[in-house]
Amino acid sequence: SEISVSPSPSPESHMGAYLSVLQNKSKFYSSDTKEELDITQLNQAVSSDSSVTAEVKKFAVVDLDKDNVPEVILSLAVNNDDYFGFEVLRYQDGVVNGYTLWYRSFMELKEDGTFSFSGGASDYGFGTIKFTEDGYTIDKITYCESGADTSNNETISYYVNGESATQEEFQSAISKQDEKPGVTWYDFTDDSIKTLFSGSAS
Repeated sequence: SEISVSPSPSPESHMGAYLSVLQNKSKFYSSDTKEELDITQLNQAVSSDSSVTAEVKKFAVVDLDKDNVPEVILSLAVNNDDYFGFEVLRYQDGVVNGYTLWYRSFMELKEDGTFSFSGGASDYGFGTIKFTEDGYTIDKITYCESGADTSNNETISYYVNGESATQEEFQSAISKQDEKPGVTWYDFTDDSIKTLFSGSAS
């Protein structure tokens, strides 16, 4: 059977479009390679090195950008590293687009679409993702950033809901984030895919 990339007919068909991509019956557009790839070519989305292997271990379904159309998040093992990162599939205007996110930029995903990110011991927090024409941006909600003062001593700035905050307020907001229910991860199997996206596991 030929792989097709024809747009789906209606917005309601996003689940059908995801099902088709996950079952390797149609392709998705990679925002990283600017090419159409199928689900078996995820290694190309993560690296230009053809010897790299990428395997989907688990997947989750959550509306990351609050547009009432959920995204599908694929948890990737790359060269057997289970903590490599994710491929986010997003349906828009009849096309499924793919975005590669590294593990440290997209951790501890919650049911409400928020997630944690870390750039180091004094540079971390949580936020949401916003998709753009070229890729995505991460909107930081609550986070800390390291810097240096005039004497070159390290300083740490704290922000809660995007506004300057004390360390205590920051830690309190991080604790509340930790308590939020995490997203449900499903094993990447034919049965799980069929059950979630077509309502049948036949």
